[in-house]
Amino acid sequence: MRGPLGEANAGRRLPGMRYVPQPRLARLLSLGHRSTTADLLWLSAIGDLSRDFGDPQRKRRWLDTVFDAITELEPTFSTVYSFGATFFTLITPDPDRAVELLKRGVARNPRDIRLAIELAMAHYMNDKDREATLRVLSKVVDDPRCDSVTIGFYSSLLIDGREDFAALAQWDAWLDHPNELVRETAALQQERAKRRIALRAIDEFRQLHGRPPRTRDELRGAGLMADAVERAVLDALWIDVACRPRFPRIEELEIRHSLRAARRWVHLFRAEKGRSPTIDELLDNRVIRLRAPPPGHHYELVGDDVQLVADPR
Repeated sequence: MRGPLGEANAGRRLPGMRYVPQPRLARLLSLGHRSTTADLLWLSAIGDLSRDFGDPQRKRRWLDTVFDAITELEPTFSTVYSFGATFFTLITPDPDRAVELLKRGVARNPRDIRLAIELAMAHYMNDKDREATLRVLSKVVDDPRCDSVTIGFYSSLLIDGREDFAALAQWDAWLDHPNELVRETAALQQERAKRRIALRAIDEFRQLHGRPPRTRDELRGAGLMADAVERAVLDALWIDVACRPRFPRIEELEIRHSLRAARRWVHLFRAEKGRSPTIDELLDNRVIRLRAPPPGHHYELVGDDVQLVADPR
């Protein structure tokens, strides 16, 4: 409705503050119909949010009134906090206002983890405030609704702060999950965290000694990672003859993850086209990309199943 509303509104008035009540009077003027009034104000405003007022300061005052009045009427209207923060981040940059809106939204909606994640990212991207980001995410990652990408981001921040044990422990509870996909995703993310720790240790070793480590044993007991994770991290690492770090377990898990995504794509292709794809269509599409197979292997389509098979000898 955004486009038609914007055109209709433009024909009958200049967008501005006069049709939006002041936030302190919003509840009184709603006559008890706060949620309905909030919806009507939002529908009246969304058509003009992307329009040029000609006077940036006037538009800013209007936006402040819109966001404050609607959230005063309906504190659980999470879309307004989110959209407002996006606007003040990307369109009219004002990081402090974006963070303030999201903080208010999180305080009024403590169960809305999406708003909390947006607040954490606003702290990280706008303020460069790692501590504030960790403080917000520490509560989010304990919520069973939290996604693996967010937990992975939190884990990487812990590793950057040398909290290696806590970073790996984020995934422990998910490794016993009854769902196989959840278990494998947690295992993959934990291995990625080990890789991040190992690469940090390798980089620090290079800075100390002027060369890369030739074996993983050179990293043992060097104080380059937390003692509690040293064995787990180094067991996941292999250094080849060219001193390049390799992580076989990650490669295995990422191929399995890639195969699962490819099988889903094949099933969707059949549902849409009424036939199975060819191997060329599978290997060259814009939706999923299979990882390069390990040496001596290739991918094959067996019916609607994607398999990794060994090359014939």
